[in-house]
Amino acid sequence: MKKAIVLGGGISGTTIAYLLSEKNWDVTLIEKSDELGGGFRTFFYGGHPYTDGPRPIISRNEEKTGVFKFINDLIPLRKIDHGLLTYVERDGQFYTYPIHEDDIPLMPDSEKINSELEELKHSKRKPNNFEEFWMGRIGKTLYDKFINTYSKKMWQIQSNTELKEFKWSPKGYTLKSGSRLCSSEHIVGYPYAYEGFKQYFENTTQNVNILLNTIPESIDLEEKKVKVKGDWIKADIIVSSISLDELLGFRFGELPYIGRDFYKMVLPIEQIYPEAVQFIYYANEEPFTRVVEYKKLTFYKSPTTLLVMEIPSSNGKLYPMPFPEPKALAKKYLDALPDNVYTIGRLGTYIYNIDMEGIVLQAFDLIKEIEQ
Repeated sequence: MKKAIVLGGGISGTTIAYLLSEKNWDVTLIEKSDELGGGFRTFFYGGHPYTDGPRPIISRNEEKTGVFKFINDLIPLRKIDHGLLTYVERDGQFYTYPIHEDDIPLMPDSEKINSELEELKHSKRKPNNFEEFWMGRIGKTLYDKFINTYSKKMWQIQSNTELKEFKWSPKGYTLKSGSRLCSSEHIVGYPYAYEGFKQYFENTTQNVNILLNTIPESIDLEEKKVKVKGDWIKADIIVSSISLDELLGFRFGELPYIGRDFYKMVLPIEQIYPEAVQFIYYANEEPFTRVVEYKKLTFYKSPTTLLVMEIPSSNGKLYPMPFPEPKALAKKYLDALPDNVYTIGRLGTYIYNIDMEGIVLQAFDLIKEIEQ
C-alpha cells in the first residue's frame, strides 16, 4: 500500500487526506494543535459558536464543480441568504457591498459619482496598481468611500499604490446590479451542527492515522520522511498545508502574513443585523475592518447575540501578502520542492484569494495529479 504524510490538519490537510484514503493510500496526518480544523475550527463564547473569521461555504459554479455537494455529503449544510454591508461614516449610511448601483441615488454626492462614472466609460487608461485599477472602475468618490482606507488598514500600508496586483478580490471589481444577495448568484451554506465543521474533520479522517499535538522534529523532503518523537515516518509522498517557509526550514527567509486580533462581545438582544446580513465591513478610520454576527451564520438559538470584531495585526498567518516581493519569494520556495512533495491551501500555495471551495478544488486537482 502506498503511503502519504500530510502536514497540517485544517480544511486543506483533512480534505486531501480524505481523498488519498479513498484511493487506498495509507495516510498519516500530523497536526501541531490538540484538535483538527485550523481556521475552520469552532470555538465557543457564552455558549455561542464562532470561528476565527466567518466561514460560509460559497459555491460559485456548483453545476461544474460539485463542491457544495461534496461538502454536504460529509457534513449537512444549511443554505442561507448571504448579504454584506459596508458602513460609510462620511455619509452616515450603510450600503450594500459589493458596491451596488441602486445605492448610488441614496448617496449625498450621487451627481458627482454619476459624472465620474460617465467619464470612465470613455477612459482606456491601463492601471499600474490597485488604486488606479479601482479608480478606473468606479471613480474617485466611490473609491474613497469603500476601498481606499479599508484596503490600507487591511494590508497595513500607507498607500494603495504599493499594491501592484489588483484582480485578487473575491468580492467583485465593479458595480453590482440585480439582487443584493450573494446567494442569488451562488450557493451559500453553513453547517447545521452546533459544533460547526467538526463533523467534517471527523468524517474526512476516519481512515487516517492522526497525530495531534505533534510538531515534526525534522522534515526530510528529499527522502519523504518526517521525524516525530524520535522516530522517522517514511512515505511515498508528502502533502503539506503548512506555510511554505516553515516546510523548507526558512532557507530563503520568512514569508510575511497579515493576521487578526479578534474581540468578542455578547449583547443582550436576540439579533442586531438585518435579515440575510452576516457581517459588516467598516471602510473608515476605525481600526477594525469587519464585525461579524455569528448566529446569522450558525442559527444558534439564544436571547443574546455574539459579535466578533476583527482588527488587522501581525497575530497569526491568516492572509498571504499580495505584493510582488513576497509572491516572488513564495515562488522560489515552490520551485525548490522536490518530486513527490506537494503543497495545498492558503499557506501551502501562498494564495490570498482562496476559500473553502477553492481549497476543495485544489484537492480535486491534486489527487488527479498524484494518481497519474
